[in-house]
Amino acid sequence: MMSFSFRNLLTACGQHLRQPVLGLALLLPGAAAAQTPFRSLNYLYTIRGTSTIGGMHNKEPLNSPTYYTDELEFVTGKVAGLWGGDFLFNSYPDRWQMIYEAEKQWQRGAFVTLTWHACNPAQNVSPCSFDTGVKSTMSDADWTSLTTNGTVLNNRWKAWLDELVPYFQYLQSRGVEVAFRPLHETNQPVFWWGGRPGPNGSAKLYQITHDYLQGTRGLTNIIWVWNIQDFPTLPSDVNSYSPGAGYFDVASLDFYNGDGLTPAKYNAMLSVAAGKPIAIGETGVLPTPAALRAQPLWTYFMGWSELVFSQNTSAQLLALYTAPNVLTRDEMPGWGLPNPSAGNLALNRPVTVSSTEQGQGNVASLAVDGDRTTRWSSAYADPQQLVVDLGANYNLNRFNVVWENAYGRDYQIQVSPDNVNWTTAVTVSANSALHNDHPNLNVAGRYVKVLGTARGTSYGYSIRELEAYGSLVTSTTAATAAHSLHAYPNPAAGTLTVALGPNWPVGTHLMVLSSQGQQLGTYTVRSATQTLPTADLPAGLYLLRAQYRGMAHTIKFIKQ
Repeated sequence: MMSFSFRNLLTACGQHLRQPVLGLALLLPGAAAAQTPFRSLNYLYTIRGTSTIGGMHNKEPLNSPTYYTDELEFVTGKVAGLWGGDFLFNSYPDRWQMIYEAEKQWQRGAFVTLTWHACNPAQNVSPCSFDTGVKSTMSDADWTSLTTNGTVLNNRWKAWLDELVPYFQYLQSRGVEVAFRPLHETNQPVFWWGGRPGPNGSAKLYQITHDYLQGTRGLTNIIWVWNIQDFPTLPSDVNSYSPGAGYFDVASLDFYNGDGLTPAKYNAMLSVAAGKPIAIGETGVLPTPAALRAQPLWTYFMGWSELVFSQNTSAQLLALYTAPNVLTRDEMPGWGLPNPSAGNLALNRPVTVSSTEQGQGNVASLAVDGDRTTRWSSAYADPQQLVVDLGANYNLNRFNVVWENAYGRDYQIQVSPDNVNWTTAVTVSANSALHNDHPNLNVAGRYVKVLGTARGTSYGYSIRELEAYGSLVTSTTAATAAHSLHAYPNPAAGTLTVALGPNWPVGTHLMVLSSQGQQLGTYTVRSATQTLPTADLPAGLYLLRAQYRGMAHTIKFIKQ
């Protein structure tokens, strides 16, 4: 639902629209369309007419996916509310680093958008160079072939789309919504896909791309952004190049013509959007807060990387990104979704490794910090190992290993109850993937080891994240009186008193765990009766576990 009323919208238009715009009747369909399956798209409808998200694109290199966002923060003290990335046309192995950053930005509340500077399928060269691949031409015959189902060129294009699918699928599995802007600047003839008006021109390839990724491949996390450039012919171009409002969720305009946010451009975009959000897809010279107040239906703008700093002064950037009508990431609402890593037993647990690459700062703890943009890296030799202490014995049913480009070709995942006796749970040979998910396991242990025996590159082993999932081992040998464990009062309020049988020695560990087995606190037994603080625990069911060497006993208690 829109956060401002019809009356507020009238007031906003009356007070702020200093330039002529299309009638309100054109805007009203957006109110009904605001309840989409996408939280971030719904948010665009909510802010439309009052605020604009300030964004920043991060172009190559892919292995530095926050370079320009970081530079903006250095200048303004603000993190852009929109983070833009790019699949690009080269450095394909580094795409995963960009994707993990997209996930991280989403989790921190940013609006996420991705562009794709695609290579020319008629050249059949991918990766390619920008100047001869992305900026190239295609014959009319090849274009007809490309947009005809089942031809060699058509199948090649779909195969290149298939290369993007795992990235979208990964983001979809992590709950990340992506505003995807393929075939951008559709009226720009310098790009092989652009400058072809009419129903069989550039718009048709956009339709094919949309239908294949959303229909054939079943992706459900893409917000489709159609994009055009601000040539003087824009008022007619929006009709000649539009794939139809049913094919996009956002209509965006790239500003490079030099005359800024004119009423004609604004009206043209409102016309083609037909009630859907409009946005500034790219720009070097950023809009002023006053210009955005005059045209308040722009839902976001994305500054183009290095041009932001060469075409705007630091004072202008500071004024824009601190303006009341421009939203930065700290002012975004967050997307209210559960953490996809919830239940990861290895998260921030103690970890030891056989070696660490010198001088890089990629220490062992970075492999279990929940951040897939950081990593542990080893020395350049075989074998190497990483061991995580989960803190208790668990029935483990899944491991997930996320590699940096220096992946393990051959490796094992082993488990142990005592860090001495090991059982192999997973054996991998001839791996070449950077994301290895190992589900449907049935093993038990407290310690998890990744043992690399053959590297996939000349570098060492580099793990972005090791995750372990399962449930606490609660079935133990029946407790005798000597090994008894009692807790009172139960339900507990501010404290919980624990009484242990005489065979629990000093040094026994008491662990408070969530009902899912996540460790919340550890205490060392000093006497037969121990008092534990519980005032800060939310109301609910918890587990209390006593453990000493191979001996363990678990009971339940309730916090009021």
